[in-house]
Amino acid sequence: MKLRFICLVSFFFMHAANATIISEYAVSRPDGSDIDYYLAHQVIESESDTLLLILQGSDCNSVLHIDSILTDYKNVWPQADILLIEKYGINKKLNYSANAERADCPEKYIQHDSPQQRVEDIKRVLNNVRADDKYSNLIVLGGSEGAVAANLASAQIDGISATVSFNGGGRKFIDDVVHSIKKSASSVAEAEASIAGFKAFSTHIINHNSKDIEVSGHGYKWWNQMLSIDQLEVLNNVNTPLLVVQGGRDLSVSPQKVDEMIFDLKESGKGNIDYLRYENLDHVFDSPDGTNMRKEITIDINTWLKSKIDNPW
Repeated sequence: MKLRFICLVSFFFMHAANATIISEYAVSRPDGSDIDYYLAHQVIESESDTLLLILQGSDCNSVLHIDSILTDYKNVWPQADILLIEKYGINKKLNYSANAERADCPEKYIQHDSPQQRVEDIKRVLNNVRADDKYSNLIVLGGSEGAVAANLASAQIDGISATVSFNGGGRKFIDDVVHSIKKSASSVAEAEASIAGFKAFSTHIINHNSKDIEVSGHGYKWWNQMLSIDQLEVLNNVNTPLLVVQGGRDLSVSPQKVDEMIFDLKESGKGNIDYLRYENLDHVFDSPDGTNMRKEITIDINTWLKSKIDNPW
């Protein structure tokens, strides 16, 4: 297996009184394609013994262009070094777009991106980043699809100290899609027709290899895996501390199905999994009046992490 390490560039991000230096690297996959990844360090005198891996959601964007990562989510453990990993086919040259079905999304991303591909990339990158045993703690945080990837990684990768997955949905993805359709439809009839169409699509994806399909900015591998994953089974295989965070007004995934999954986990005796539910917050942690509560959420997550990880300061 050939591994290629490239320190391409170091650059600075300034936010408030804090400076962050970000170094860019690449490592090869078995098929020869590159995984671009970044290590962000706070400009402080002492080195951090904690690595914080932050996983973005399902959008076709460079992870470096997700503003909330380096403004808010890094503060779940403020002195950690931050690891960011690009998805298959994406690098920082891709300009940010809020359009889920953007026309310039790389074809390689459409063909190859999937939750398990992200986990395989995480494994490969972590093998390099943790090779010198610099980091005694590894925290994984992911939201939306990134929460699914975080859960999968925590079930498959050794050495994770704690995981936080937020607004990642319940046991089955199809339930979350049905919830989203019901919340966005203009009528009961429209909802019923859309749900019937999606269920037919789901059945086709599960039972047929439709490699050329592209729906809502994703290809066959992504849809097949998302519709096949049982998050209850995944979380039952996680034995390290894990916090599930869910907004009660989430229109993208079903808060009720998350509640049910957590209940089933508790009933099965999974004492390592905790749950924080914010009744009045939506998928991006906005309150009904439009106020974003990410900063408050990160404080709560930090409090939880301190109860699970030895506090170094």
